[in-house]
Amino acid sequence: MIFLFPVVSIVIPVYNSAPYLDSCLNSVVNQTYQSFEVIIINDGSTDNSEEIIKRYEKSDKRFKLFSQENHGLGYTRNKGIHLSKGKYIFFLDSDDLIPHNAIELLVNAIEKNNADYAVGKVVRFNNNRKYIPIRHLEFNLYKENTLTNIMKNPELLQDSIACNKLWKKDLLIENDLYFREGKYYEDLFLTLKAAVLAKNIEVISDIVYLWRVRDDENKPSITQQQMRLENTLDRLSALENNRKWLINTGVDCKIIKEHDLKSLLDVLRLHVLKYALVREEERDQWIRSVISFLNQIPLEVVDKLPDMEKCLYTLLMNNNHLDLKLFSLMLTNTENSPIVTQTKTKFILNGNNKKYEVTHFLKPTMIVTNIKRKGWEWYLYGHLTVPKASNKIEGKLNIISRIDNQLLFTVEVHSKPTEKNSCYPYEKQIFNFKLSPDILLKVTKKSVFDVFFCLNAYPNYRWARVRLDSNIKDFYNIHKGFKIVSLYSTHYGNLSIKIQRIKITKFLAKKIKVLYKKYILKNNSN
Repeated sequence: MIFLFPVVSIVIPVYNSAPYLDSCLNSVVNQTYQSFEVIIINDGSTDNSEEIIKRYEKSDKRFKLFSQENHGLGYTRNKGIHLSKGKYIFFLDSDDLIPHNAIELLVNAIEKNNADYAVGKVVRFNNNRKYIPIRHLEFNLYKENTLTNIMKNPELLQDSIACNKLWKKDLLIENDLYFREGKYYEDLFLTLKAAVLAKNIEVISDIVYLWRVRDDENKPSITQQQMRLENTLDRLSALENNRKWLINTGVDCKIIKEHDLKSLLDVLRLHVLKYALVREEERDQWIRSVISFLNQIPLEVVDKLPDMEKCLYTLLMNNNHLDLKLFSLMLTNTENSPIVTQTKTKFILNGNNKKYEVTHFLKPTMIVTNIKRKGWEWYLYGHLTVPKASNKIEGKLNIISRIDNQLLFTVEVHSKPTEKNSCYPYEKQIFNFKLSPDILLKVTKKSVFDVFFCLNAYPNYRWARVRLDSNIKDFYNIHKGFKIVSLYSTHYGNLSIKIQRIKITKFLAKKIKVLYKKYILKNNSN
């Protein structure tokens, strides 16, 4: 069905997105809510993106292609706003996806109380895993459905993404809200100003946006490009302009403080943490610019920083650039020789004139790549990364009840280093461990358990959820009496365990079926 007046305008800027474009556009076609137009602007792509778009334009009249020379994301999104005919606007990047019911959920939410915009949960994803952005977890964003505003929930400023929100077009037009053009971080000003000006914001706990982590996103060459001076200066400029606008507008001081905390986390995590990758010829100006910006942030806000960010802040502001570089090398895994020493209970970063315990900054990664069943037990195998491990290390699994977060029991993990390794000989390992359903059935009647890996002798080393490789998709079931114990992958790709009771009727039916098959086989053989 084609609607004469679309309720939603979905704006999709496209630049060289051919490998991802079909997935993106199919996620729009398959929406449960159908009253929309799709404004696709080809921003000077040099690949076959336009050919792909034309296929959708030909088969669905709601898809409209506009082509232009390359102008960048800010200009292109602004053009989409001007071209839109819908009451609401949704921005979708061409390598990302939206769940099949995302638009319906957001429309229902925004119209429920005539909100200025509706916002929902974001999930980052690649071929191997899904996860919620760390900032959203830290500030407990989108945990429940609620009607709010920025005074009630200033922590909403921690989310400056434009794409997980359905915007009332009037909010943007009447307040002259547009994206910055010709700059990085073009959405920071629009999302901040809209959040402050919105009288009502409808928050929902559903996932409404799937934000792709590109395969090349964490390559050193890409990261170094992101660490160009121009990139950092654009971030600082955007955040500084936001701060000035907040002050000049006369908003409540708690909103300014929340934005200050966001600014600190942005700059420290996305730029200062990568200090070692700043070009040598740009480093002096980079340092002066970052310090000048950070000097504007009150110390009372700095005190709210987590330990790692506070450490980075202190090193930079004290001009301890040598140790800052070492921290950066460690955190970006770009050192060429060992700079962290492993003792019996700690990991120590060897600074210029000081030693730093960094155990609590490190986190292992355990990925199960194969599961085999032998009798009434499972044997699991896979890859383990223990950052900065130079010596043999022992680990264990903690099996935790999801209901009350209680530790039920532990499982020993056997591991050994791989032949090909980094400058830390025990950093990359392979592992195996055994899980027995009998243990679970003996210690608890509870139903769902999550599995965490931790190091035996290093209490400050962070725990990590055990993940399942994306190739492992099936449940792994073992039947014990009237119960089924299952290994399965959660929505985010983590290993969990479930105990389910079988109804007696189903149990008997299954037993009868098995006996009947044996009877038929026996008679046929005779």
